[in-house]
Amino acid sequence: MPILSLTEAQRLILDHCPVLATEAVPLPEAGNRIAAQAIKAARAVPDFARSAMDGYAVNSRDLTGEADPIPLTVTGEIAAGATDLPRLARKSAIAIMTGGALPPRANQVVPFEHCQRNGELVLVSSPPRPGAFIRARGTDLAARQTIVRAGTKIEPQHLPLLAESGLAQVSVVGRPELAIICTGSELLNTLDTPETGQIVGGNRFLLASLIRSSGAASRDLGLVADDCDRIVALLKDALHGPSQGVITTGGMGPGNYDLLPQAFAKLRIRPVYTALAVRPGRSTMFGLYQDKPIFALPGPPPAVFLLFHELVLPALRRMQGQHRPLPPLVRATLTTSILLKKTGLLNLKGAVVRLNGKTLSARPTGKNETANAIIHLPSNRKHLLAGEDVSLRLCTPDFL
Repeated sequence: MPILSLTEAQRLILDHCPVLATEAVPLPEAGNRIAAQAIKAARAVPDFARSAMDGYAVNSRDLTGEADPIPLTVTGEIAAGATDLPRLARKSAIAIMTGGALPPRANQVVPFEHCQRNGELVLVSSPPRPGAFIRARGTDLAARQTIVRAGTKIEPQHLPLLAESGLAQVSVVGRPELAIICTGSELLNTLDTPETGQIVGGNRFLLASLIRSSGAASRDLGLVADDCDRIVALLKDALHGPSQGVITTGGMGPGNYDLLPQAFAKLRIRPVYTALAVRPGRSTMFGLYQDKPIFALPGPPPAVFLLFHELVLPALRRMQGQHRPLPPLVRATLTTSILLKKTGLLNLKGAVVRLNGKTLSARPTGKNETANAIIHLPSNRKHLLAGEDVSLRLCTPDFL
């Protein structure tokens, strides 16, 4: 099977990860889900003209004349939420609180600070124009106006508008779940005390967090030693379980204990590709079992982080119906030089990106430093100098 470029692999992955079925969810569960179709307001927001200030509801025709200030008789009060609205009489005013519904005949609100109350009269000076301090019906949303476009995330800020526009539930794309299997006889659980040659397996926590941040869910099937029969048994549980896909780490190199390819063959998992012209990631595989995708990544956590963003995250976004599952590469200027050990393959390197005015600057991450981008270093360059431009993919697309 030929060694693929990263771009070829990404295209194949997206081709084999179709959008999941839609489902209706109640509004409290809709945040951060992907809209299956355009979500439109069931009614206008606000659905009635309301006061934008604490003040007096008046009619502009009653504010004309030679008197200054103009006296009006106060005939009532309207609080926010009141539904039994008195009609505004001529030469009168009704006290109204912020959010209160504008009474019939009123066409503006005069704030308290523009008035002087004197018993049953209110004296209005410098009256505002008609329509002032009123939120008219439909100011925020017209009926049937789109609130969330199809294929985009329902953000927390959308929820008040969805609720106020009369929507108790919305249609979203199903949430994919990936089963996680981490292989390696050296791996221990967090409560175990490692001896020389053993480490606590951390990829399961890294992957669970990355998957959750993508809007998907994960199912941790635990650690498995480098034993083909045990790997096959755990993979079989994952493949026949409820998860829409499987992701494994470790066991993908050329060593004697790298048993994932052997286990995949025993289960008749159909490989789509078995190697990439990428470092890290040359020993990487993507396959299908009855149309269920399986991602096999290397073991080192830094490689898992990089390859998750380039290979797995686009698949999860596509399965959730996002229109742009793979954000485009952007350009940034290096602030430090980079010296690679080898050429011949596309090199991926975690980076820290900063926005300087209208341009991006980037540098490789330091030890134990978190990355917010991945630099794509060309295969024919071993040494890149500070001040050169490089291509990179943002790990947080909303960064710009």
